[in-house]
Amino acid sequence: MHDTEPTVTTPRVELLRWPEDAARRDELAAMGVPRLLLLRDDVLPPTLADDEDWMFVPADERDLWARLQRLARRSAARDRLPALSDGVVLHHAGRTVILSEGEGALLRPLIDHFGSLVTWDDLRHALWPDDPDPDRRVTSRVSRLRGRLAPVGLEIHSVRTRGVVLDHSLDSSPAGTAGTTPEEL
Repeated sequence: MHDTEPTVTTPRVELLRWPEDAARRDELAAMGVPRLLLLRDDVLPPTLADDEDWMFVPADERDLWARLQRLARRSAARDRLPALSDGVVLHHAGRTVILSEGEGALLRPLIDHFGSLVTWDDLRHALWPDDPDPDRRVTSRVSRLRGRLAPVGLEIHSVRTRGVVLDHSLDSSPAGTAGTTPEEL
């Protein structure tokens, strides 16, 4: 039996000492490179972005590797956009969900503007393009669609009175690992 070195998947994850590498952290964040901050016991962790994590050092090599893999997977997932085929078949993160025609019509503008706000009016128009009734509500349809998207790692976030945003689920990896010490894992 051969011991093989695991390969790091793209994108790369940078290891930074905190707070010594604060300037480098900002540069990497601007480039979208995920970061793992390494802290001494006497240092408090900063507020984290979605594409970073932290841990105290010295740390167990297995804990360090697990966090690097998790950050790489989350970053790769963010780079992949969902796809809708035949208007009703949603593909994302290697999983597929079959939607109703109405759910597909509602999802299309959300995918087209992935990560950006889609207004309630735009969603109403996507569902009922010829309906002059401006009071027609889509909130219940959005609510039902949320449940259908969860298994493929997608979330719909509401922006009060304005609309919604489709994005990757923040909890698409094992729960409870971000911001914990290696001893707590």
